[in-house]
Amino acid sequence: MKELIVIVDVSGSMYAMGKASVVGNVLSTLSALENLGKENETFTLVKMQWDGTCAAFEAFAEKYNGKNTLLLTDGYALSDNCGTSKTVKTFLEENRDNFFVVLCGGDAMNICALKEFRRVRAINADNVLYAVESFASANGSAENRTEESGDNWK
Repeated sequence: MKELIVIVDVSGSMYAMGKASVVGNVLSTLSALENLGKENETFTLVKMQWDGTCAAFEAFAEKYNGKNTLLLTDGYALSDNCGTSKTVKTFLEENRDNFFVVLCGGDAMNICALKEFRRVRAINADNVLYAVESFASANGSAENRTEESGDNWK
C-alpha cells in the first residue's frame, strides 16, 4: 500500500458528542502506523477535510477513484446530502474493495441499513486497523504472494 487517503467529515454534526476526539484518535493511530511498517509495507497518509456537501464528495470521488480511502464520518452528511447522487453511488460500487466508511461517535448512523449505501463497507472507529489490514493484504506485493503460496519449492 503506497497511499492511504483519509477524508474527514467536518460538517456540523461532527463537532457534537465528542466525535472530534474520536477522529483525532483515529488519525493519531493512522499516523503512528505510517511510520511502523516495513520498508515494502509503508504508506503515505493523505488527509483531507470534507464539508459534507455532495459536490465536494463527488470531487473526491473523481480524484481518488481506485485509491485506498477511509471516510471518517458519523454518516449523517453522507446519507442526507449524497444519497441521490449517481456519481457517489457509482464511486461506492466501483471502489468497494478500496473504500471504508469509518463511523465515528456514539450516535453514528449505520449507513449500510439505507438502501442507497447497502454495499458500502462500514466499520466503527475502534476497528480502523481492520480496514488498514484489509488494504495491505489486498495490495500485497507479487513477491509476497508467491512466497506465501509455496510455489518456490526446492
